[in-house]
Amino acid sequence: MADKHLPEDTSEGEEKTLAQRAKAGLPATRRELAKVDPAALEHADRIIISGLEVFANHGVYPAENELGQKFVVSATLFTSLRAAGEADDLTLSVNYGEVCHTIDAFLRAHTFKLIEAAAEACAQRLLADYPTLLAVRLKIEKPWAPIGLPLQSVAVEIERTR
Repeated sequence: MADKHLPEDTSEGEEKTLAQRAKAGLPATRRELAKVDPAALEHADRIIISGLEVFANHGVYPAENELGQKFVVSATLFTSLRAAGEADDLTLSVNYGEVCHTIDAFLRAHTFKLIEAAAEACAQRLLADYPTLLAVRLKIEKPWAPIGLPLQSVAVEIERTR
């Protein structure tokens, strides 16, 4: 079975495959994949998911973990969309439907006291599961936060790069 991992660096005999990856806007080596200059994100393409509702069990108080509550997740996925746009081919993009299901399943399967921890772990999962992502920005809102005062929502927003 052929090795499906990216090479550490470019080596002879791989130029054609690496050129194809570069043309598709994908990283060609692990070294390229490992680090993203945050300044490069200013010009990166984005897929934006807004207002994904997830019912999950996160919170400091026992009742939050037992009863669960609604969370609203928004995500910005930084990636190259050029090849997908030119070829009209979903396989050259990040399937945002799959990403939504990944976020939903992850937040339902895990329990965190803090939405800060939920956001951190979810961002790491997305970067691990979708290798063409350069970075992800996640916002997790908790509209039913037990504050005891009227409010629309409490939220955290983080941005993580490779």
